[in-house]
Amino acid sequence: MKNLEIERVFLVKELPKDIEQSRHIIIKVGDFFEPNTIDALKLKQKGDTYELVKKEGHSTLNRTEHTIKIKKKEFDILWKVTTQNHEKIRYYFPIGEHLCEIDCYKGRLDGYVRVEVEFSNKKKAHEFISPQWFGTEISDFNHDIHEDLGLVSFEEMKQRYLKRKISLHKMSI
Repeated sequence: MKNLEIERVFLVKELPKDIEQSRHIIIKVGDFFEPNTIDALKLKQKGDTYELVKKEGHSTLNRTEHTIKIKKKEFDILWKVTTQNHEKIRYYFPIGEHLCEIDCYKGRLDGYVRVEVEFSNKKKAHEFISPQWFGTEISDFNHDIHEDLGLVSFEEMKQRYLKRKISLHKMSI
């Protein structure tokens, strides 16, 4: 399957009060080779769905994502050879016509939370007004700040944001 991915990414100032009532799944992401490029090969588990994903493009607002469904057994074999990996809980939270994806990271990144909003076209992406609980937009440097995401701790992530004069605070559900 091939999709054009148009998204904006934000930190979260505070979690919505009713987030726990939202549908959510556990996601595992493993990277191969050069995970920090916009063009990347990834292994993903989303609940009971397993995928091999190739992302290609020039920016977050203009990227093609190729997805191949795989079996759990294939995932388990490939997981062992990922160069880095991380886990998060993704909450699907509606805002008007949009369904936001709130990612709450676990493990070394426990307490790190961000939100993505996907759009059908660039015009809608540019017109989107974020709600009050959204924090700083990180779309333009999302890939840079997430360099080696599967290897860093929350404290290291906090330092990365401080270099950009952005405060990062731990959150928990």
